[in-house]
Amino acid sequence: MFNKLISVGMMLITIVLVGGCGIPVTPTDMIKPPIAEGSIQRDKISHELIKLLPDEVQLLAPMQGKLGNDISFGDMDGDGINEAVVVYEESKATGKLLKAALFQQHNEEWRIISQVEGFGYGLEYAGFPDINHDGRSELVLGWSLGEAGGGLDVYGFSGDELKLLSREDYHGKLDLE
Repeated sequence: MFNKLISVGMMLITIVLVGGCGIPVTPTDMIKPPIAEGSIQRDKISHELIKLLPDEVQLLAPMQGKLGNDISFGDMDGDGINEAVVVYEESKATGKLLKAALFQQHNEEWRIISQVEGFGYGLEYAGFPDINHDGRSELVLGWSLGEAGGGLDVYGFSGDELKLLSREDYHGKLDLE
């Protein structure tokens, strides 16, 4: 009888030591969705671009368009390599200033090639549609003006900088894609 108690005690101690002291995790809790290669690459580019912006800025994600994307990509110069635009809010002593920075990649390294100032209270849309149907993308920025609606800036690429092609008001949702 004493040997059975010792045997049972040893088995219990072994089970506790091997099993740990926590509740076992269910297989469902251990399953995680795979991280897409594109998502990893996008995060890497995002960190590179943010380092090039001034300190203490807040990135603005468009309220319309693809959710969660604070960086938009498109080929403005027709070379087959996408440029990137980041819209951000910079705090100054005179208030908050909205800006958009256009980035271009040279020899695997990103650099700011042009910046423009925005207006309004926030960003509604940022993208690279071909507005004038000439086969080249334009940069389109939709700014929130609150109850007044929105303001739409369309930029073309001239030389190495953005050139304002048009500025107009709009109301409601943009449908540019």
